Amino acid sequence: MPASPLPEFSTTPSLRRLGFTEEGIRSLHRTGALVRVRHGVYARPDARAQPTRAVRLGGALTSFSAVQEWGAWCPPDDERLHVAVAAHARALRDPDSGGPLVPRSDVVVHWKNATASATGAPGAPRAPRGIVAFPRALRHLPTDLDPAFAVATLDSAVRKGLCTTWELSTEFETAPRLAKALRHLDARAESGTESVARERLRSAGIEAALQVKIGVHRVDLLISGRLVVELDSKEFHDTESTFEKDRRRDAELTRRGYRVLRFSYAQVLYDWPACLAAIRAALCAR
Repeated sequence: MPASPLPEFSTTPSLRRLGFTEEGIRSLHRTGALVRVRHGVYARPDARAQPTRAVRLGGALTSFSAVQEWGAWCPPDDERLHVAVAAHARALRDPDSGGPLVPRSDVVVHWKNATASATGAPGAPRAPRGIVAFPRALRHLPTDLDPAFAVATLDSAVRKGLCTTWELSTEFETAPRLAKALRHLDARAESGTESVARERLRSAGIEAALQVKIGVHRVDLLISGRLVVELDSKEFHDTESTFEKDRRRDAELTRRGYRVLRFSYAQVLYDWPACLAAIRAALCAR
């Protein structure tokens, strides 16, 4: 029996190609080395939860679900399971019970542009991966997605090394809205909040320099050479030490003649008009 590690997901044909016999496959299942996800499809016991749900349904994670699983910054407020399947897919199963799939408010099936690895398209059988390639997952994001959110996701993906700008440009040749967002990508952004604020400022006609070094400090955004905008990420924790550090930093920047505004993740994403009004007022007060 092969000694190499089992892949996260396997099909009966892919296990045979690895050298397992029918009895060997049954033995792996009996001993718990493999878990049957759906007919003819297996997963390791340590397989990731969300990709396993997608494979059980009959496809692979895409859209918001894939962006989150890949670890890029993800647009907020959509926690549904997004699964890509082939147009000819049949016998879709419930991602949790394994029974026949019935409409669920928390599951979205994407029938277009599913990849072969997600669906088992005709040809040599291939084991499912449980998640589509990152650039393809972006194709399944809503067409009405806030352009600033699209830019933030692209910034994050390239910064984290999940894909290259060339891979994105190739995938987006027939997706004008994403190709447009790609033109504004800047992988120097250190948080989604920063990317969203930068792009919304640009849309408002305000250019902001990104990650500017002032003395020993590096600021998130610098506008008109004197207005510093600092932005907290979603993961920011306002502990006593960070509070004191930020105040010392703001005081030092003020001493150098800069005006400092600081906004939270929630303010930038959900109360942007108030943020923009504060920025414009600060610029007018100079």
